[in-house]
Amino acid sequence: MSKTARSIYFSGWVLLIFGAILIFLPQQVMLFFWKDLVADYWLRTLGFFMLMEGMFCYKSSFYEITPLYRWVLNFRLFQPIFFVVLLLVDYANPGLMLYSTLELLLGLYSFLMYKSEYSA
Repeated sequence: MSKTARSIYFSGWVLLIFGAILIFLPQQVMLFFWKDLVADYWLRTLGFFMLMEGMFCYKSSFYEITPLYRWVLNFRLFQPIFFVVLLLVDYANPGLMLYSTLELLLGLYSFLMYKSEYSA
């Protein structure tokens, strides 16, 4: 397994774990990350999509699907910007930045591994 695949693999596991937490413990997550009440089904839906993204990351790294890596990296590095905007317009609380920081660190790690392996 290449270095990039390994970094995407670990990121996939993080998404799988966070998606499962959102599906099974939506109220506890809501109290920590959002200011207002959110219906359980929205959080569970978000958890399902996180679970699917984690599965895509896991499978793409397992089978070394390198064209998908660039897509994963682009979305992973854009996501913290989106969460910062949510925080600035007062739609989220600072707890959301814990998850966003983890995503940013994993995204930067994957980006550096990708650049070291695939740049000419």
